[in-house]
Amino acid sequence: MAIVLSILDLLLAILFVYAGSTKAFQPVERLEPKMAWVKDYSPRTVKLVGWAELLGGVGLILPGLVGLGILQLTAAICLAVLMVAAAVWHFRNNDAKGAIPSIVLAVLLAVLALFMIV
Repeated sequence: MAIVLSILDLLLAILFVYAGSTKAFQPVERLEPKMAWVKDYSPRTVKLVGWAELLGGVGLILPGLVGLGILQLTAAICLAVLMVAAAVWHFRNNDAKGAIPSIVLAVLLAVLALFMIV
């Protein structure tokens, strides 16, 4: 089970580092065609979300490597909350289908966090 959780942790970290760096370093205009939500927020907010995802992804791996598991747990919980917020945005904008990836990620992060506690 530990191997499965480690693989899940690594895959989620890679996903969030990639997604976060895209939002943090790309101009907002380049993000708009692929991400409908960016038009509803200021460029500063989009960058903030990107940095939160990027640092959260790093936080899923790095603290575990140096023995600071509580920070790893915190990163998983914070990213899960961010994904719930993303799902809420999709539901409010009548895009239930678009909320599915956010919900799946939130559940995976919650499972990961739960096993970090146990």
